[in-house]
Amino acid sequence: MTTSTIKGILVSVALALASNPAMALSKKGVKKIANQEITKRAAVLRNQIGPAGPEGPAGPEGPLGSKGSPAIELYAHVLADGSVVPEHSFGITQANVVLAGNSRYCFTGLPYVNVGQVTVDYFATSNNASAKFSRRTEPGCEIFVQIFDGTGTAITGGFFLMLY
Repeated sequence: MTTSTIKGILVSVALALASNPAMALSKKGVKKIANQEITKRAAVLRNQIGPAGPEGPAGPEGPLGSKGSPAIELYAHVLADGSVVPEHSFGITQANVVLAGNSRYCFTGLPYVNVGQVTVDYFATSNNASAKFSRRTEPGCEIFVQIFDGTGTAITGGFFLMLY
């Protein structure tokens, strides 16, 4: 609160006490009038920002933070026929994916990744489809994705693959 605001409240309290001498003797009465004046002026007081104080000294340096969540390193939009959509992909090209059999999409030649996530492209695949992502140690299939329909039968379908 500024000095002028405090003076204004005190003047209002003094005027109220002058108009009602019975309250002048009561500490409770003075508090009541002061609180009423503060409440009346609260909206204005809330919007007032006082001057900034002097800048304090810099604190000690904190401990080193954790590595944080991983960032997506590679991603691809793969169609049902196994073709990679280049404009929706990064770091994964057609050379990295093969449709093996009728329902297994094998990926090779990719750097090691910690985590992978696959999401069915519902615009290009039947309803209730789900996807499975797994890591293999086979030379022709280091990572594979399979799509399943609602009954659990392996099918071909489009998907989005993100590798972290």
